[in-house]
Amino acid sequence: MKASLKTIAEQSGVSKTTVSFVLNGRGDEKNISSETQKRVLDTARQQNYQPNQLARSLSLGRSFTIGFVVPDIANPFFSKMARLVEQYAEEKGYSVMMASTGEKPEKEQLILESFRNRQVDGIILAPTCQASLQFSKHLPLVSFDRVFKSDDQNFVDINNQETAQKLTESLISRGHKHIALFTISSHLPNIQERIKGYKTALQSNNIEFDEDSIFEIRKEHIKADVNAAIHQLLEAKTVSSILFLSNVLTSEGIWSVNKNYPNKKENLQFASFDNLELFDFVEPSVISALQPSDEMAKRSVDMLHSQIENNKTVTNHCLSTTIIER
Repeated sequence: MKASLKTIAEQSGVSKTTVSFVLNGRGDEKNISSETQKRVLDTARQQNYQPNQLARSLSLGRSFTIGFVVPDIANPFFSKMARLVEQYAEEKGYSVMMASTGEKPEKEQLILESFRNRQVDGIILAPTCQASLQFSKHLPLVSFDRVFKSDDQNFVDINNQETAQKLTESLISRGHKHIALFTISSHLPNIQERIKGYKTALQSNNIEFDEDSIFEIRKEHIKADVNAAIHQLLEAKTVSSILFLSNVLTSEGIWSVNKNYPNKKENLQFASFDNLELFDFVEPSVISALQPSDEMAKRSVDMLHSQIENNKTVTNHCLSTTIIER
């Protein structure tokens, strides 16, 4: 027989109301002794009590669900973040609905509106455009990765400019003076900061910046564009190193060199924003920036939960990456 509040109340020697308060995490609020709370929770556990989530949601005015919206859930960085967000959300009693926008602002707007209509309690978002942050007027929202900074937004950011500068300086310290840069979606603020870090490193080391050294890769044609850029650079013999501003671009660069220029890979050095395990085993060798995914996920969930609990204080964090030399 399925355990009920009445059964738990009878076996615990308390009222159904007390049981309800304890199981909904309101025991301290209602001044219920820790001894009584423990007795109720132990009884519920022994009875394998499963709460009626619909009734609980209606009672508390919450769905105990949050949304996680990113450009591409298949991207290793975002898939890792998804797993970690789910883990930390579950610890707070929340399930997670996930969606990919495909880097399309219109699709992102539809997803956010759909999540709002499904009455999620809040959203963690890696936005494709600043307009999506307007949804913070309607429900709790925390942005990460692509951060359009403003005084009224909650976000978790990383030191994009400093990281790109360190990656570039690492290449320079190894004797590379002609460093190409592969970028994508350069209208995004995090990418703009990375480009700025690249330029700062060149300037600090008295290396002239060449606009032709920057290659804008179209997100719809990543493989073709990276392959064409690699071909142009290696045929012209103008560079000995490349800084990639995303792990997707780096992976395509590795593939292109190994497929088309295997005899040149030992003389090339790559640097990559974000890290992949395969970088430990490939050529060209890759200096990479490891993002603090675990801390980013935890802080995002904590900040969102705080908003859901009616704490309207605007909070933001800037975390640091770790440079992995290879």
